[in-house]
Amino acid sequence: MTDDTVFDRTDDLPFDGDRSAALRLPNGIPPGRTVPAVVMLHPFGAWDRDAFLPAEASGTGPVRLFDDLGGALVRAGLAAAAFDTRFLTEDRRDGAGSPRFTFTGLVDDAVRVVERVRAHPDVDDGRVLLLGVSMGAEVAVAAAERLGGESHLAVVAPSAEARPVFQRWMGLDRRLEWLVAAGFAGADGTVDLAAAQADATGRSGWWEDFDLVDRFGSKADLELLRAELAFAYDTWEERALGHGEESAPASFWRDWFAQPAPYRRLAGISGRMTIHVGAEDWTTPPRHAHLLHHAALAHGVRSQLTVHPRLGHLMSPRAADGRRTYGPFDPDFLQALVASVDAVLRPGPSL
Repeated sequence: MTDDTVFDRTDDLPFDGDRSAALRLPNGIPPGRTVPAVVMLHPFGAWDRDAFLPAEASGTGPVRLFDDLGGALVRAGLAAAAFDTRFLTEDRRDGAGSPRFTFTGLVDDAVRVVERVRAHPDVDDGRVLLLGVSMGAEVAVAAAERLGGESHLAVVAPSAEARPVFQRWMGLDRRLEWLVAAGFAGADGTVDLAAAQADATGRSGWWEDFDLVDRFGSKADLELLRAELAFAYDTWEERALGHGEESAPASFWRDWFAQPAPYRRLAGISGRMTIHVGAEDWTTPPRHAHLLHHAALAHGVRSQLTVHPRLGHLMSPRAADGRRTYGPFDPDFLQALVASVDAVLRPGPSL
């Protein structure tokens, strides 16, 4: 938990009806002086402004990812803004959602909060950075494109491909990829599903519910699995786009699927960015960070990429028993992230 003595105050910034962002400011800002600021953007899901995860979700204990990150930023002399996501504040309407409950709505929020932060008298309006984690990285890039001007970006565990392509990989291809890469597929095409089920440590952090033994028995033909899992994914996709599902309503899925690939947005952005990814990330693998980085350089965005050994999707190390955890942020990663944010915001050549 962050030590509250490191910041002077938290200012409430209304930005959308009765919604507001909390802006934490460092101690002792001299009169007439301003500080750079960071707007923090969440991963997919129902996150509050502190990015709270209960112990059963994190695998380590209750964590507050953005509370910790915000404290680290403030200790470095930067202001930090966070707010509740629309997954908490919008009506799901029995899965249909609303015109407000969309990916575009998340971008609207990011843009409005940046505008409110820039208008704060203690903030340097030319040095406000968008920091996104996972889906928040997509939101950050889309918001920077819309805001225009010189962008300052920090993205953690980003995806880079178009959502229909990436979502199919998430729901289908990575499962097949892991079964083969982990050695559970024999030369004759038979997959040892019982052995895969027993490898909870190797699987942890990306395979939500391993039900293949219940569905197919202890062994199954790889080509059969490809067909059955493809049909199951297509059924999920049709349901999500038509009727929504428990994690997001149909309005969100339709809008998210219609977005361009994040790396293609970089053609409309200028400025600087820092990219961070865990080497053991099975949700947004390092190849996405590499694609985003190379696209940034190709379009003249000054970019720096860091791949962090032994860290997974939410940049936390494995537990003592080898299982993947979801927070808190690894201390070395947190230090590197704050230093890279400071470098992006520093005037003059710094990357």
